[in-house]
Amino acid sequence: MTVASSFALSNGHDPSGLSNSNGHGDRDHVYVASLSSIADSLVQRAVSYYDEQYGFSTVSPQVYDTAWVAMITKTTDGVKKWLFPESFHYLIRNQAQDGSWGFDINSQTVGILDTGAALLALLRHASDPWQILDYAKDEIAGRIRLASKSLAAQLKTWNDITATNHIGVELIIPALLEYLRDEDDSLHFEFESKSALDAMAAEKLSRFRPEMLYEQRPSSALHSLEAFIGKLDFDRIAHHLFNGSMMASPSSTAAYLMNASNWDDRAEGYLQDVNRRGTGHGDGGIAGTYPIHYFEFNWTVATLLQAGFDLAATSPTAVNKIAEIVRRGFVQDRGRAIDVDDTAKGLLALKRLGQSFGLSPDVMIKIFEKDDGFATFGGERDRSVSSHCHVLSVLLEWGDRPRYASQIRKAAIFVCETWWKHDKRFKDKWHLSHLYPTMLMIEAFTDLLREFEANPDSGDFNFSQELRQKIAISLCQASTRTLLEQREDGSWEGSAEQTAYAIMGLSKARHLCFLKDIESRMIWAIERGAAFLKTLKTASARVPGRYWTSKTSYSVKLVYEAYVLAALKVSTSLQKSENIGSTLSLVDRLPKTARYLPVLKRMDVFSSMPDWLVQASLVETSLFVPLLQAQRLVVFPRDDASMSRMSKDDYIDIIPFTWVGCNNRTRTFAPTTLVLDMTIMALLYFQADEFMESVAAPYYLNDWDNLRSLVDLVAHEAETSNDAFSWMDFEPPSPELPFKVYSPLRRHANYMIQHAHMHGASVEEKRRAMQEFKNFWLTQVTQAEDNEMFGKQIQCGNGQFYDTARPFADWVRTTAADHVGVMSPYSWLCAWLSHHRGNGTELFPSAAEKYFATVVGRHLSTACRMYNDYGSAARDAAEGNVNSLCFPEFYKQNSVDLRARKAELTTLARYEERCLQTALDCLEEAVIAAHGNSPDGSFHQRKTRLVRYFCDVGTSFSQFYVLRDLSATTGRDPTRSHV
Repeated sequence: MTVASSFALSNGHDPSGLSNSNGHGDRDHVYVASLSSIADSLVQRAVSYYDEQYGFSTVSPQVYDTAWVAMITKTTDGVKKWLFPESFHYLIRNQAQDGSWGFDINSQTVGILDTGAALLALLRHASDPWQILDYAKDEIAGRIRLASKSLAAQLKTWNDITATNHIGVELIIPALLEYLRDEDDSLHFEFESKSALDAMAAEKLSRFRPEMLYEQRPSSALHSLEAFIGKLDFDRIAHHLFNGSMMASPSSTAAYLMNASNWDDRAEGYLQDVNRRGTGHGDGGIAGTYPIHYFEFNWTVATLLQAGFDLAATSPTAVNKIAEIVRRGFVQDRGRAIDVDDTAKGLLALKRLGQSFGLSPDVMIKIFEKDDGFATFGGERDRSVSSHCHVLSVLLEWGDRPRYASQIRKAAIFVCETWWKHDKRFKDKWHLSHLYPTMLMIEAFTDLLREFEANPDSGDFNFSQELRQKIAISLCQASTRTLLEQREDGSWEGSAEQTAYAIMGLSKARHLCFLKDIESRMIWAIERGAAFLKTLKTASARVPGRYWTSKTSYSVKLVYEAYVLAALKVSTSLQKSENIGSTLSLVDRLPKTARYLPVLKRMDVFSSMPDWLVQASLVETSLFVPLLQAQRLVVFPRDDASMSRMSKDDYIDIIPFTWVGCNNRTRTFAPTTLVLDMTIMALLYFQADEFMESVAAPYYLNDWDNLRSLVDLVAHEAETSNDAFSWMDFEPPSPELPFKVYSPLRRHANYMIQHAHMHGASVEEKRRAMQEFKNFWLTQVTQAEDNEMFGKQIQCGNGQFYDTARPFADWVRTTAADHVGVMSPYSWLCAWLSHHRGNGTELFPSAAEKYFATVVGRHLSTACRMYNDYGSAARDAAEGNVNSLCFPEFYKQNSVDLRARKAELTTLARYEERCLQTALDCLEEAVIAAHGNSPDGSFHQRKTRLVRYFCDVGTSFSQFYVLRDLSATTGRDPTRSHV
């Protein structure tokens, strides 16, 4: 019975009637009581499903495992037959018209595994139909042709191989393709991802040999025995069979049963039970994981208890039985479950039920803790963020802070770093919905901040202020992005399950004090989401999504219902909220960023943003500011006497907003590490401009060539040095060089070139970053030299007219564009992407890509300089700085009318912006032409999106400058010498 149908049958209440509940009076009590009744029914059903020998599973049937079971034959009294003909019929019924067995929008790998395994089953049945005579040979042959064609097409466009986390895929798919060739020599598939697949397989086999399975110690490879047919003596692994299964995998058990020389009745009995009592109910559909009763008990109970259901009071018999079964499992396995997830969730469920006596997380820590975090199980390729969230949650729930402080910190750091590094949507290896790990992170981190709140002076956790800030930023981003993705009908992705995840996450986040400005929006979103769940108008919305992953993907019916019920429950208690997170001291910081709100709303780039999103972006900005302030002195000093003329660097409060606001407005969701790195980069280039005007230029007045030589020197030293960036001062290599100029320049060069996020970049990207760094500083010198000459002209009575023979169009696209400090950060971004996303490959390798990528930077730089000059006209006039508006092309016709000159400059800037958009479009086309179907095609498409993001930020800075000059004033008087 689904949640929706439970509503209809529970206590005679109709779902539509419940959906009209307004949260007040008798209707509210009836509604809450009905939810409680349905929750009780859910846990009672869970208990009724349980079998002492085989457990149970409400996992959906999976084509992949069904295909392997369909290939089992058994000889009885000399007669050979297919053991599970109903499974073959299931495959026939579910083959799509295009020959595939469907596609998973979240994972290409699922479709390849399903189609490959089902095709293998068709080939074997075509070769030996045995007792199945329901289909003509021509029909099966036609199905095989379609399936082969579909598999070839899927392999050809397979580009998520490196991102996929399906269990054993790196060994299963090569084996599956080999089995297909054995059945039909013509089935030889060539595809671009093959090299990546082979590399993954080689890496896996470097740490594992099939012969290791003969040992007594179980291995996770037992879950995928079908990958070792012909490479393994299956008779020597029978000792690993447990209750008839090989690690609860029907496909692996089927491979064992088919390839062992002696028939194993235990394995057959297990598979018969899967077929009979699984969710296929005897129709041949086979679950991919069976049994998983511990998983279903633990997730169901823990989720319902977290939502506020009092199961111990309303369903004592059922929950006591569940606790007894779960506790027995812990005793049998010596204090832990099969993996860290089941262990943590089981301990959490028992703790919340008050039945954790005699148990502790100690065994979990001993078995699963590693140097870099917590393993889900042994031999895994990478770590899981959801596993770490579960570990963090149970350790916080246990309440023994001093005992588990180091593990709490380790889990929190892993989750935080994973969030900060992820690009686009959050990913977890065990779940295909990004909202699931997002929900878990919000829940775990909110509980962590609550623990800080309860013990503000405790040093047990040893959490730095920086880590706390990063956790708060993660929570803010997760909440904002969840709100952004809600659909008009109140759902997330049109799915009840994903809507439930979103509601659960938001219901937790609304208790954070630093998100109070958007709490009303969160409550509104929760109520709309709950209204969607109450109606579930479409059939597809009522079907549990196949979001859980193992070898392919599947749904878990009981867990799905538990999350929907939990979401509906938390939506009934929105009146009270906590005030978690006050230790972050945001009270004084929020107003500083909020003061920019009137200006932001006047900017075209942000004017269409909803007020709540602007507010959320300002909150996120305020959380970034302390991280930016911590880097304020990392390169350029601010306490030198020569800096005393400078005004306060107020721009530090708004720099993060341009990156945060554009990230949210365009839903780019760039890696947070990139956002922080680029905000620091923006800060450094503001400071570089000030340093030049206040320190370097006055010192080298009339000696510009020596300053250029100094720039060349520090660039060369940084480029040839192997030293990582540090805060140290650099001593000049000769006494003639001034320390106060040399050391900051050297630190800046070292920061740019020896930054940790540059080390893995391609040689081409590093070279370009170094060149653009030099160009920036050399044009700073040229600008200072021009300013000096301009100052002399002003002294001669020329006013603001810059008497030069150099055409404005030439100057603004070269010296001026380089001086504005766009091309250098842009080249650094490209190197960052090469390092973090391109595995050190050249970012734009083709001629067309290179050309358009360069043109993009040039048009952006030129437009930014024009708008910068528009906004800084008054300051530049006061300080005697060469400005676009001073050039003869503007001044001769409008020497008096500044507004007319500004209007003409705006026209040119808008032209550059149109050119920029054209260049971006051309860049995208060039990238698609060069990399459209490559295995890393998604990376190449993503890199152009992140370049667009950079350009969006540049545009936002330009628009801000038009309304308000961000640069600090230096107090420079153009009529005086500044030695």
